[in-house]
Amino acid sequence: MRHLIAILMLLLAPPALAQGVSVGDWGAVRIGERCHVFTTRAARDTSGALVFQFSPGGYDAAFYYEYSPWSPDEDTPWDDIDEAVLEIDGVETWLGDEMWLEAWPAGGRGDLTAGFVGDVLAAIAGAQQDIGMVIRRNRLGEDWLYGLFSASGYREAMQAAGEMCGFDPYNLPAS
Repeated sequence: MRHLIAILMLLLAPPALAQGVSVGDWGAVRIGERCHVFTTRAARDTSGALVFQFSPGGYDAAFYYEYSPWSPDEDTPWDDIDEAVLEIDGVETWLGDEMWLEAWPAGGRGDLTAGFVGDVLAAIAGAQQDIGMVIRRNRLGEDWLYGLFSASGYREAMQAAGEMCGFDPYNLPAS
């Protein structure tokens, strides 16, 4: 949650500190030398944000889901044996297998293995409607939708980040 708060605070920073755009349900901002592309809202009754980060030239690309619950009184959102599932237009992708989950009381994060960021970029670019972050709750035998995000504005926000940090989002360099 601290990363999400920092990004949102920097969006409100004076132009000399950060430059950014908001398109549809996605935003892009350059903070210092790093560019960030992120969801600006989740569907009703879901939470968190999807976030991409890039160094100049598209190096050191990262992707993660940060869970931010509605109440600070919530317990740990998932267990250490649970699994991430990334869905595109309601269809499960293999990309969730490349995410590892961390959880703490009232929050959590799922990080993607760095070498697969280009695959996530392309998968989301192909979304017609939405991107879902599901956690497979293995002890419970259930899948819980934690975040459902519109694809509206994704391509434009990613293009803006590419222009701000000098890279082609769909042809990332080896990091």
